[in-house]
Formats: sequence, structure tokens, C-alpha cells
Amino acid sequence: MPATVILGAQWGDEGKGKLVDRLAEQATWVARFQGGNNAGHTVVLGEQVLKFHLLPSGITRKECNLILGDGMVIDPWVLNKELVDWKESSGEDPRGERLFISERAHIILPYHCYMDSLDKKIGTTGRGIGPTYADKINRIGLRFGDLSEVNGDSEWASSSSERMNASLEAAGSSERVSAESLLEDVKWICDNFSTSIAHTGLMLDNALKLGEQVILEGAQGCLLDIDQGTFPYVTSSVTSRGNSTHGAGIHPGHVE
Repeated sequence: MPATVILGAQWGDEGKGKLVDRLAEQATWVARFQGGNNAGHTVVLGEQVLKFHLLPSGITRKECNLILGDGMVIDPWVLNKELVDWKESSGEDPRGERLFISERAHIILPYHCYMDSLDKKIGTTGRGIGPTYADKINRIGLRFGDLSEVNGDSEWASSSSERMNASLEAAGSSERVSAESLLEDVKWICDNFSTSIAHTGLMLDNALKLGEQVILEGAQGCLLDIDQGTFPYVTSSVTSRGNSTHGAGIHPGHVE
């Protein structure tokens, strides 16, 4: 069975979350494939209003597995808050049970938010999305799959904080990042999400080969696409159909 892709055809706010929530009744997997917490989906359950910036909208269906895919940039503190709110609402913590984070997804650190807050031209959300994608392109970003290697590594923390502080100073920011705080952040992320980190592309590929129904949930809208959108007033990722399988880590033949 091919995967189903849900995209917005404009600049976002097209009702994707509502549609994914409805379709997830019949699905076993819902996967985000790009963006970060600059997106937002609202799901209404009776009198309860749930707002998700990172969690896939399929979270309301407890038989549905959730993927944060390769192409995403993820703020672990925002994700943790959403999970805490969900647990208070439902009594469930899906980490490592049905919520899985790609080992290839990049991590938004406080440094990225400091850099993003300097934008005065485009009008970004200031949530570190663009700077994190920039670090990814420059091959200096931190992925979830790298956490075990750098956890407790003072040499890595020292060199990384020096690089970050040089960039902050050059950009005119008064914020600074210490090696100690960087190590503390990495340890906290490991403590809270290590059970969720997985080779999610392989998980989705196997599910599709077994005939399970997979929904690939887009964020923002096609007119915010970094290549095909209303540049420069766009987001930092590819929001269109072509990135749905790539960002999820599966073969393009899985979508007809």
C-alpha cells in the first residue's frame, strides 16, 4: 500500500492537522518529514483543544505510531513540553513506545534560537529553525544519532561553544554559550529522548512493505517552500511533495 501525503497548497493554515487526525483513524503510522516547531496543528477533541508544533497530529489515535523524520529540526525542550501536556491530558507518555525520532534529525540548541532572534528582515519565528538548517548544510549540526558520541565529551563541547560564540559575536549578539551548559543540554536530551531515537526510515519502509497505512504529514504550505515558494519570504525547508519521502527516509516509489 502506498503512503499518503498531506500537504498545504498555500502558506499554511489549510486545515492539515484536522485532516490528518481524521485519516489517522485508519493509519498505523503518521510521520512528519520537514520543518520544526515553526509549524502548528490544532486538534479539537470535544471541548479539549490540543496544539502541536512538533508532535504529528496522529497522536490522538493511540493505535497509531508517530515518527519525527530525517528532514526535521527538533527543539527537544518544546517537544518535551508537548509530551508533558499530552501526558496530563491522556495519561500516556509515548516515548519509545509509539513515538520515534530519526537518528538523522537535527537538534535545535539555544545557540540557534539566539542567532534566529537577530533576524530583522524576513520576520522568522525566532525559534532557531533557519540557523539549525544552516548548520546542517554546513555539516556542523548535531543530530540525535550523534548524542551518544558527544555526551560527556568536554573537548567537543569546548570547540563547539567556541565556534558558536564566534558566530554570535560576529552577528552582533550579546548572548554566549558555555561548554558546561552545552554538556548539560546534551545530557538532558539523552536522558529524556534516548529511548525514542531510531532508524525511522527503515521502520517506515518495513511498515509499507507489510501493507500498513502510512501518512506523511507536511508542515507549513507549498508556497513557503525554500525553492518553489514566495522567496525570500519562505521557510527553511522543502515543504512540497518531492521532499515527503526524502525527508521521511523512504524510497520515492512508496508514493504513487
